[in-house]
Amino acid sequence: MRRLLRNIILFIVILDTTSLCQVYKAPLLLKHFAEHQLLNSEITFSDFLSMHYLGKDLDDNDDDKDMQLPFKKVEAHTSSFIFVPNTPVFTFKRVYLPIKAEYGPATSQVDYSTVLGSLFRPPRA
Repeated sequence: MRRLLRNIILFIVILDTTSLCQVYKAPLLLKHFAEHQLLNSEITFSDFLSMHYLGKDLDDNDDDKDMQLPFKKVEAHTSSFIFVPNTPVFTFKRVYLPIKAEYGPATSQVDYSTVLGSLFRPPRA
């Protein structure tokens, strides 16, 4: 059960991170690996991958088949959508609102004494 769940999650991650046309090429990879195993039975799958993807490819006159393998060619399919509104000249209109400053109490709540706040006071007797 854990193995099935792992394979399903791996399959979902592969489909999410790669383009679907590259996933469709996976059987070609296995078929080409089988052809290389017929030529050399000692080749492993990791040797096959390093030969085709890391640049140590043999000169075996199958470059057209090699280029059909997944992730050999970068195929970028992008579509861009540019929206340009067809509007006349747009101007901002300034709206002036009168600001009323009638807030707070009408009279002062505290009577301030300038003598109490000064640092230099006359001496007291």
